Amino acid sequence: MLKEICITPQVFNDKQLINDSASWKDVKNLLESIYLGGYIIGLNNNDWVKQVREEISHICNQKVKDLLNNLISDLKDRNRIAGHPKGDTKPDNENEWLAIAEVLNSLQKVYSILATQPYLENVTSVEQLEDMNISETFGITGSKHTIKTDEELKKIFIPLLSYARKVTIIDPYFDISEKRYKSTLYMVTEYFKNKRGIRDNGTIYINCSSKITVKENWKSIINDVYKKYGHIVIINVWDRKVDEIKMHERYIITDQAGMVSGAGTDRDDYQQSEWSIKDYGTLDEILRQYKENSSPFILKYVINANKIEKK
Repeated sequence: MLKEICITPQVFNDKQLINDSASWKDVKNLLESIYLGGYIIGLNNNDWVKQVREEISHICNQKVKDLLNNLISDLKDRNRIAGHPKGDTKPDNENEWLAIAEVLNSLQKVYSILATQPYLENVTSVEQLEDMNISETFGITGSKHTIKTDEELKKIFIPLLSYARKVTIIDPYFDISEKRYKSTLYMVTEYFKNKRGIRDNGTIYINCSSKITVKENWKSIINDVYKKYGHIVIINVWDRKVDEIKMHERYIITDQAGMVSGAGTDRDDYQQSEWSIKDYGTLDEILRQYKENSSPFILKYVINANKIEKK
């Protein structure tokens, strides 16, 4: 699934990449793979990008310098560099950057930590990349077949939601008055904008079909979410237009990535589902279908904590 990666800025040092080896090609491959299948945790928030840009600026080979700068820009444009809030330490060397990564890993395991040397057992060095299938290890590796238990959904939701800025659930049957969907909603609210215990508030959009009945108690559930987590929940209920497409597929989409679930987004200890990462380039097209002015569906209701509005 979506992979969280920590990289020390020193990995981009000219001596590391050019003078002693041609390892810049492996780092390039790594960044390209992350662009498709994961994101970098920006250690110490924006300081990570600043330090990486500084390291890249000293690379003598202009072609390599431009290539790496462009890849960092591409990752930023796709929100695949997610800044972790600053701590008390202002790192001056690789060991101090690595210490921050280790703290984050101890709070919630990251997929991989990359440094110039294998300082610790769980740290991959740039040299070790040469012996790895980088695209398979760090990129999109196909779908994941799993039962929709709390534990399995947690593995999918945490990297997808922790550093996301916004989230949209699309599921025609997402009725939050039913326990199996309510459980998913509470898991989403627990992990959304929860950066290893540092929480922020956001808005969760749910798009469902008029095949399910709008219920008065949705407002109280939405209110409960706000009281517990500070997140605003807005539910849009859509109807099918005559001779237009049906609402069918199930997605959870953030500003960073989108996941598809073949058997729905509800929690179910006895049902398997196929989960996969959606092609990033198609996410805007999907989201436009759930905006009133560009939708192939008819917006029938909008529900929030205060009211059920009929359109």
